[in-house]
This record gives sequence, structure tokens and C-alpha cells, in this order.
Amino acid sequence: MVNNMVGSFFEDIVDGFNTALLYIEPETDVTSKSSAYTLKYANQKALDFFGKTTEVVTGLNFGKLSNVDGILTVANKVFTTKEPNTTHISIKKDDGVFNYRVDAKCLNNGLLITLAELEPSYITDAESKLPLGTKQSRTHELEISNLFGVRVLDSNDSIICYLKPIFNNDGEVKDFRIDYLNNRMDEITNEEADKIVGLSILEYYPKNSENGVIEILKTCYATGENKEYTREFIFKEDSFWLSTRAVKMNDGLILFSKDVTKEKKYENELFIQNRLLSEAEHVANIGSFRWNLEKEQIKYSDNVYRLFGYEPNEFDNQYDRLLTFLHPNDIEKVKTSFKEAKRKKSKTDQVFRVYTKSNELKYMNTIGECYQKEGNWYMVGVIRDVTTQIEAESVLQIKNAELKRTNADLEAFNRVASHDLQEPLRKIQMFASRLHDEEEGRLNSRSQGYLDKIKYSSDRMRNLISNLLSYSKIDEVNEQPKRVDLNDVLNNVLEDLGERINELNAEIVTQNLPVVNGIQFQLEQLFANLVGNSLKYIREGVQPQIKIESSVVNGKSDNLETLLPNINYVKLQFIDNGIGFEKKYQEKIFEIFQRLHGKTEFTGTGLGLSICKKIVQSHNGVIHAQGEINKGAQFIVYLPTLL
Repeated sequence: MVNNMVGSFFEDIVDGFNTALLYIEPETDVTSKSSAYTLKYANQKALDFFGKTTEVVTGLNFGKLSNVDGILTVANKVFTTKEPNTTHISIKKDDGVFNYRVDAKCLNNGLLITLAELEPSYITDAESKLPLGTKQSRTHELEISNLFGVRVLDSNDSIICYLKPIFNNDGEVKDFRIDYLNNRMDEITNEEADKIVGLSILEYYPKNSENGVIEILKTCYATGENKEYTREFIFKEDSFWLSTRAVKMNDGLILFSKDVTKEKKYENELFIQNRLLSEAEHVANIGSFRWNLEKEQIKYSDNVYRLFGYEPNEFDNQYDRLLTFLHPNDIEKVKTSFKEAKRKKSKTDQVFRVYTKSNELKYMNTIGECYQKEGNWYMVGVIRDVTTQIEAESVLQIKNAELKRTNADLEAFNRVASHDLQEPLRKIQMFASRLHDEEEGRLNSRSQGYLDKIKYSSDRMRNLISNLLSYSKIDEVNEQPKRVDLNDVLNNVLEDLGERINELNAEIVTQNLPVVNGIQFQLEQLFANLVGNSLKYIREGVQPQIKIESSVVNGKSDNLETLLPNINYVKLQFIDNGIGFEKKYQEKIFEIFQRLHGKTEFTGTGLGLSICKKIVQSHNGVIHAQGEINKGAQFIVYLPTLL
């Protein structure tokens, strides 16, 4: 009976009592022999009293225990008369004499006995020496009993409540009256227990009819089966969670309620964290696992199942089950990798192929690390679907192969341009020059015109090949960037262009230029092309003027999308007063072979500005142009500053 009445929850509470609690049943019919009883249950305080453990005591003949003579006398009397009995006994132990109050009463087929040690202050009190059986002594005993009972119940961590059923006219339970409530309830509601006792549970907390509590209690009373439930209660706008066990006791119910508000809060926080982690895994297309290496059991997160095309927990958590998803050619590789990780307790990082539930082939990447806890080894890690990444890498490899072939073609072109094309061109120029020298003065004007066109075209062809070679070799420079003073660069360029500048009486206005990180001869080529461009496209009757200005700007300050916002740049401006160009050409002007004018109007191959753009880009910079017809052009170069 006791095992039915007292569950694990009840046992925890009873074991916390300062009162020894026993339950014994007779082995035979009632006799005066002490050996007629079997001990069925003893709480922790009783075990301490007898100096025994549960395994030794349970089922033992009660008479074989020490210090039980006085208890047996009370037990025999109660079992014979069926009336409760209270007495006092003294037990002599090694460390002195101890006085106990013994209460015994019938319960089902046996006896429930409590053994409470009396405090010395009560034992030495004058009234405690009154003759047994007098009205005064019995009253005093009752006071002591009540005081002790209240102390025991109030010292318990749980809210203990005793309920009596309230019946309707049809004899059905409609509510329960609160007959007793210990003071633990005060700590939650800030109300004295005396103000609650006497109320029905629906009067005190009407929502018990909505949250299912009243129906649970009715079922417990009707069936006699213990019931457990956890519910949220609101007292003075504060939320509390109580975990309750209801036990039928005689003609009522006793409730043991534990405040689990903190646990519930932690549980909710853990739920939210797990939910956020699950959502994050879903967004990131990854899953996590925890593998018990000793038992070969793997605990997967929900998203692992989804990666394999299943619903959460749709397949079992054994290691061998994971192997069934693998591509046949990857099974041994995966087994070997995991075996090494288990043996060395090391990190594993591998990519393998799997077949999903829909037979789709996917690439998975698993990263796991081992750790030890409570003597067991575990591996924790993540599983990622890297199918898209692998496919992208495959496409990239194909593109790289194509790029290598293209580069090889360009190298072949460079070889042809640098030798095979220039060799016959040199012969054309040589024989045209000889013909001009030998036949000078003897050719008619028409033939002389043909010869001049041959010479002009061959010269233009030679310049074109030379520029193409320069353009194609910009990225092949092996020289490492270094500090370059742009003042030196400009001086070298102006010296080379000095004859042309003097011929045009051009005015060059410049200021002190900064130092940058770069390849000097390429920067000289950049300056030469930009200054030369301004000297080429001049307006008739207007003295050419070229301004070269510099400043340091932040990438986001000039509102140019191609600049990095967190980088500082050297800004170079090449401003002229030449013929300019229309705004629609400010991007097209940098395209290879792009010319805005006929080849007879201005000399050139259409590669100069293309070379400028490529040089600037190789220096991690940006170049763009602005222009207005007959008002001039401006070329702006941005180069990263020195770190």
C-alpha cells in the first residue's frame, strides 16, 4: 500500500522530515509477539535511528531491530484496540539518553508509526512531569504534538496542502475545501495561510476550472491514483510555476507542490536558444551532431535530417545507419577517417557524397572534434551541404582551364607580334625607303603618293604592334612595386616630350606631387600617354595648357562607386583646354582600338587610353574621364596611398 501511496516525489519530501516514519504489517494474526511484524517502509530519519540502509531494513522482521521494545508495546496495543495511541519512550545510546514521542495508528492492513525526538526544554518542563493520563498532561502532549507537526511541515521546502471534497446534491465532487496549508504558500502570495484555509480551491483560484486542475483532483479522489501536474499560477500579477503531486489520503487529498518557476524559466530560455540555433542552422544550411564514441550513438539536430531529405527523427541514430547514405566509393574513406579520429581523439574534416531520401546526390562536409566528459568520449561537430560550393568550384576550374588556354593564345600572339609580324614589316619599310631613295625625283606625283602611303601605313602598323605588345605585357611585369616619387615620373615625361611642348608653346602647370607605391616605368608610361594625349588634341589658335593637380581623398568622399569606401587615395587630375569630347564617350574612350576621330585627323592607334586604364587597374586604382566639346578634357586617376 505504501509503495502505491508514496511515489518518488513523496519519498523526497518524507525523507526530508525530522520525524522518523515507519510502516509495519503483521505477518500472522494479531499476537503479543514482537516478531509478528514486518517492516515495509522507513524514511531516512528512521533509517538513521536504526543505523540501517533501505536495502537492509525493507522486509526485515521488525523485532530484530534494536531499541524497538517500547515501540512494539505501542504497536501491539494499537493493533489490538484499533485506536490511535501516543506514548513517550527513552532510548539509551552511547552518547546519552534520548526521549522520543511515539505516535501509532492503523492504516490499511498495518500500522503507521512516527518517532519524534523531544527537545530537552519540553522534557525538563515542570508540566511534563505531571502524572500520565491526567487532563493537564494530555493537553500538554497535544500542544507538543501540534507544535512539532507544524514545525515539521513548515520546515519542508514544498507547499503542503490538505483538501476535503465538497459534494453536490447528486453526491458528486464539485470542489475541494482547503483544510490545511503550511506557511510556504506565504512566500509566494504574501498572504497568511490562515486567511486561505477554509476557502475552496475554486474560490481562492477560480482559474483552476480552466487550467484542468479541478478535473485532475476529481480523478485522483475518485480513482485513488496519484496524479502529477505542472501549471502556471498568477498571484498579484506575478507568474509562478508549481509542480504538484496529488495523493489520496483517507477521505481527502494531500497536495505536495514545489516552486519550479526558475527551472521553468531556464527551460523556456533553453527552448528559445535551441529554437534560435535550429533556425540559424536552417538558414545556414548546416546541422550539428553529438556522437557517443563508446556506444556509437549519434544525436542529430533537426536540420541534419532535413539535409538528408527526411523529417526530424525519421531515421535512427546509429553510426551504421549513417553509412547507408554514403556513395559506395566514399564509404571506406569515411570509415577510415572516423576510425582515425576515434583512435587519436583528433579533429576530422572531410567531404563525402550522400544519397538523400529522394535519391539526389549531394556533397556533405563534416567537421568534428573529440572531448571527454564523465569518463566517456564524445565527438561534436557540424554537417554542411556543400553541393553548391563544389559545383561552383568545378565551374571555376573549367573557367580557369579556359583562361589558361586564352593566356596561351595571347602568349602565342605576343610571339607572333614581336617577331613574325615585325620582320616582314621591317622589310616593307626597308624596301620602301630604298625605292624612295633610288627613284627620288624620277617618280611622277601619283607614284610618289603611293610610296608615301606605303611608308605611312607601315609606320602606323609598327606603332600599332608596339602598343599591342605594351598592352598585353602590363600584367606580366615581374618587378615588385616600390615607393615612387611622382615628381620624378613627371620630370622624366616632360623631358621626353620637351620638343613637342616647345613646338606647341604649351604651358604645363603642376604642383608638388606625392609618393605612391608602384612600378616606375609603368607610371611614366601612364603620365606620358595622358600628357601626350592633351598635346595631341589641341584647339587651333589656342595656346595649349595642361594642369596637373593632386590631393588625398577618402574612397567614399568622391561618390565614385568603383572606389573602396574605407581606403584613402591619391587623386591626380590631368586638365587641358583642348577640343574635349562629348559626355557619352567618357567610358567608351578607354576601350581598346576606340577612336573618336578619323585616323587622318589625329595620329594614333586607339590604344593609348586603354593602356592607361590597364596600368591604373594593375596598381589597384581607378581612372575616369570628363570632357566638354571645345572646352577641354580632364582625366582623373585614383591610386591607393601608401600604408
